[in-house]
Amino acid sequence: MRLSFALVLLLPGAAAAQLDAGQKKATADWVVGLMHPQGGFYAAAKDPRTKVDPLPGLRATSAAVRALKYLGAEVPNKDKHAAFVLGCFDPKTGGFAEPGGKPDVTLTSVGVMGAVELGVPKEKFAKAMDYLKEHAKTFEDVRIGAAAVEAWGVKDCPFDLKPWLAVADKERQSWTLPPAPWVNSGLPRGVGSYQAFRLRLGYPPGVDARKDPWLGDTQWSDGGWGRDGAKASDLETTYRVMRALMLLKEKPKDVGKPRTFLAAHRNKDGGYGAKPGDVSAAGPTYYAVIISKWLDEMEKK
Repeated sequence: MRLSFALVLLLPGAAAAQLDAGQKKATADWVVGLMHPQGGFYAAAKDPRTKVDPLPGLRATSAAVRALKYLGAEVPNKDKHAAFVLGCFDPKTGGFAEPGGKPDVTLTSVGVMGAVELGVPKEKFAKAMDYLKEHAKTFEDVRIGAAAVEAWGVKDCPFDLKPWLAVADKERQSWTLPPAPWVNSGLPRGVGSYQAFRLRLGYPPGVDARKDPWLGDTQWSDGGWGRDGAKASDLETTYRVMRALMLLKEKPKDVGKPRTFLAAHRNKDGGYGAKPGDVSAAGPTYYAVIISKWLDEMEKK
């Protein structure tokens, strides 16, 4: 895999091409292969070296159904997956959890997104919104909570979002900006997260472009974006920045470079790993699929 990664870097023109129909089908087929017969999706394919069968997960199911959506593929046995997601909901607390686990803000947000995507009637998990209102306290809480509110419908949100906005603004005001340039800096992760939070909830951009790094100009040398102190970009940070750029209707400085970055994470089975050479997993595959879709849309403009 290291050799193939090197070849990708040496051949940016080939790596930067859009996914063709065959590649999209291969990815969709790989995702479908993660399905549990009784509902839900595995996080990764079964390890052939073990006899232990994997278990379906809430995160994996939400990632898989959304990946299939953005690939333009149907979700087989949709009713079974809907029942699985609803089975992860605790009507007493209002939270969602992985099977056998405890609810938290992130999983409840993921559960709301998955339930909405699978067409579960909102009244069956409406208490999840009360859970988010009560438990979302940090910036990371309200950031992922905003994704759930967007899926639910911002206009239909049953609680006042201003306290969440105050949490996000306080986080932004706590930052100390390092000197420019911000290429290969982790700062765009925060800026992108903050921008996307506001825009998903219908608020105008809250970053002063004269003082903050302009996201489109801050690509790392490998084409993505990463965390502070990291030596390479990562898919999750790249997803955050690309979502902000998509909502801002802006482009990266070089649209081809993120495609090179994504190509390095793609495996022969059609899925994507968290790092080049890692086994394919549902979460990284969702990130790669939606980033690729945004790049397609950006290149049309």
